[in-house]
Amino acid sequence: MFAERTSPTIDTDESMSSTSSTRGADERQSASDSLNSLIEGKIEEPCLEVKCSLADHCPVTCEDNPKSLKGNRKSICCNTVAQCVWGVLLLFISIGGFIFKPLDFVLKEKLNMRPGFPPFEWWADPPDEVKLRVYVFNVTNHDRFMSGLDEKINMEEIGPIVYLEKLLHSNIVFNENSTMTYTAKRYPIYLPNENTVDLNATLYVPNLALLGMSSYLHSANYFVLTAFRLMVTTHGSKFFLKKTVYEYLWDYREPILDTSKNMAPGLVPVNNMGMLARIYADFTDEVTVKIGQQWSHEEFFQIDRFRGEPQLPSYDPNECPDRIFGSSEGVMYRQHLTKKDVVLYWRKTVCKLMPLYFDREMLVDNVPVYRYNLSEIVFERITNGTDCYDTEPSLPPGLSDGSKCYFNFPMVVSYPHFYTGRPPRDQYVTGLQPNRYKHNSYIVVEPLTGTPFRSVARMQSNLRVHDISRFNSPYSKFSNLVLPLFWAEYNQEGLPSNIQWTIYFIVVILPPLSYVLLTLLLLLGCYFITKNIYNYQVQSEMLNSLLHFKSKNTETLTNNKVFAYEKEAFIKKL
Repeated sequence: MFAERTSPTIDTDESMSSTSSTRGADERQSASDSLNSLIEGKIEEPCLEVKCSLADHCPVTCEDNPKSLKGNRKSICCNTVAQCVWGVLLLFISIGGFIFKPLDFVLKEKLNMRPGFPPFEWWADPPDEVKLRVYVFNVTNHDRFMSGLDEKINMEEIGPIVYLEKLLHSNIVFNENSTMTYTAKRYPIYLPNENTVDLNATLYVPNLALLGMSSYLHSANYFVLTAFRLMVTTHGSKFFLKKTVYEYLWDYREPILDTSKNMAPGLVPVNNMGMLARIYADFTDEVTVKIGQQWSHEEFFQIDRFRGEPQLPSYDPNECPDRIFGSSEGVMYRQHLTKKDVVLYWRKTVCKLMPLYFDREMLVDNVPVYRYNLSEIVFERITNGTDCYDTEPSLPPGLSDGSKCYFNFPMVVSYPHFYTGRPPRDQYVTGLQPNRYKHNSYIVVEPLTGTPFRSVARMQSNLRVHDISRFNSPYSKFSNLVLPLFWAEYNQEGLPSNIQWTIYFIVVILPPLSYVLLTLLLLLGCYFITKNIYNYQVQSEMLNSLLHFKSKNTETLTNNKVFAYEKEAFIKKL
């Protein structure tokens, strides 16, 4: 019984002893591990929460999982090396953007006129924005003038007759010398909803065939004059004719034209003298313009050849110093225009280069633009050089010869209604009402891109009658007259909304927006680099502190005799 009662006691003691021994062993092992870790410097650092600074897209915290730490170190957002690379890259982009501005890049790219890009596509398929308004003159006193009751012909303006001028570009070829050749074709489209003038309304107009041919033959010999008078008498031609508005513009025919064309086709190549019919009969032209960065902004899209020649069509280059290169057709102008630039405009109907000079700054469609006015002395006589636009006998100031563009027919060009006073408005006819606001010409251009926002070209065509007194009366009544026939206005009335907003973005929004974005990129790049430099310094200081702390504790524990004695006693118990 005793033995049986003591047995459990012994077992309990042994169990307790075993348990104590196990606990002691664990404690010794734990103490040994703690000691070893302390001695060996295995001190764990607290886990710090690390956040990505790139818009807080990838917040990352420290984990005990080695795989997670490895994945975080490879993160593009939070990796120290990656952030430094991003910082340097953003600095280069921002500094490069300040040196090479986005606006300059856009304008340089425009120089190339690459197919598929907006500048080329807008030019290749130009918007239908040009309106042609034609004003004709009706003679109100033809009977009184012919009877001698009135000394001068009185004219009344009728119009406008409104058309849409359609422009087509085709056969586009990019040449190796940084030029582009294309075919430009223009033709008018009648707009019935914008017209108030009946095309069937009748006019009394001068007989262009009779007066024009007699003026052309004014210096011919006696036999030619006699033959011409006989032909006029045979056909019963009169000095004034009754024509409808449509006939006057598109289907002006006269019997003496048919006879003259059959007898002398070289002298009279056409039998239809309609005003617009003659203008648009041959309005398909081959044009070569300069493109590419080789020519820079100053010569961009200026005409290099017109119908294969550098000089004005039908002009002798040895007699006329004017050259067509350097001018523009008005669809697109050179870039970076300044207030000192003279813009040269070429329009075949005028048969002359037209210089425009800076007038003032304006704001159109919220875009800052320049207005250039056509010189009011453009039709004056040149006294110190070769005058390409004069005739023999000389024309009075204010008139320019246009015969070379109209089969040598005696046509002269002037401002509408002689509004500059050269020649005086009542010198040849009465009834003219000059108005500078209504009759001047100008263009409104965005100077950086050379995009025309508005343009108005107004010119008057006149018949110049030489001294035809050799034909006897009543021819002598018309000697030395300049008879206004019609005047036309080509008006570009704005831009399509897509082009307008694109120019507005490029000129108004892009410069300040690019400065803001480049500044943000500069600050962000500096932040990345500064942040990582600061973190590197903090980590270096922490590492130095920890190494110093480890070295100090190790030396303290090694030199502590009490700790060494207790360690030996503790080991002996094992």
